[in-house]
Amino acid sequence: MKTYFLPVGLLVSLMVSLFMPQPGIFLKELGLIPWCVIVIFFVNGYQTELKELPRGAAFVYTLIVTAILSLVVSPFLGLLTANMLQLSLGLTLGLLVKSVVPSTLSTCIVMTKLAGGRGSWALMMTVIINILGVFSIPFMLDITASDNINFVIDPLELLQKLVLLVLCPFVLGYFAKRLSLFSPQHPFLTYLPSTMVIVAVWLSLSASAEILYGISISALGKIVLATVIVHFGLMMIAIIAAKLLPIDTGAQVAVALTASQKTLPVAVSILASFNQNVGDAVLFCVLFHFIQLFADAAILPKMKRYYNL
Repeated sequence: MKTYFLPVGLLVSLMVSLFMPQPGIFLKELGLIPWCVIVIFFVNGYQTELKELPRGAAFVYTLIVTAILSLVVSPFLGLLTANMLQLSLGLTLGLLVKSVVPSTLSTCIVMTKLAGGRGSWALMMTVIINILGVFSIPFMLDITASDNINFVIDPLELLQKLVLLVLCPFVLGYFAKRLSLFSPQHPFLTYLPSTMVIVAVWLSLSASAEILYGISISALGKIVLATVIVHFGLMMIAIIAAKLLPIDTGAQVAVALTASQKTLPVAVSILASFNQNVGDAVLFCVLFHFIQLFADAAILPKMKRYYNL
């Protein structure tokens, strides 16, 4: 059930926002989206274990390469793809936001383990890259998006918002674990972040329901194509780069998935911080998440055979 909870919830949120947007609009105007983001990263911090931090120079080199791919190479690949496909302003914003965000905190780790890779490496690289992303996202988004959208991005203001919405709750959650109020694996905490993602997406899409009605079939096709180019382009670059590192095949799997997968909660938090009707950008991020999730699940057996794991 855990595997399907988020995808099914996102589909339901999309349907509700299209056919009954008024409740979502009302709740969004109350300012609930930032609180959803805070809860997501507080719980992520609460569930994070740093005891498994890998040691040695090989992990450090691998972390640096993976972080560069995820946080630096990816934004420029997204910009190139947006220009090549001539996406609309809203879809361009969605692609550029999705391209600058770090790895997803849960899916990446689970899929690395299913493919026979080093789950502990995926865990630690994902946590560290998410922290680094708080500081890289505002400036990379300013570089790639400043000439491609119809409003100004203030990188310092966005940095402040990401620190307050992402980094501070994550750190507070990590230290709150010492109070031992709940087990980090308590069912309530297991489903709470996904629930908050679903709610945040529902509120964002509801506020832009009219924009969503205008999305054409050709635009949806471009979203699929852009996702495939960025996601699998990054994965291929990561596979090649990982082969040049002094690491085993299990670690190479962790690099391929950590560098190419993109998180949805951070993307939603960025879009929510703009105070604009960005429903088409949110839709892009949601569809990117679906395509990434199901495509990677389909190729895991082939990846396992490729690496002989």
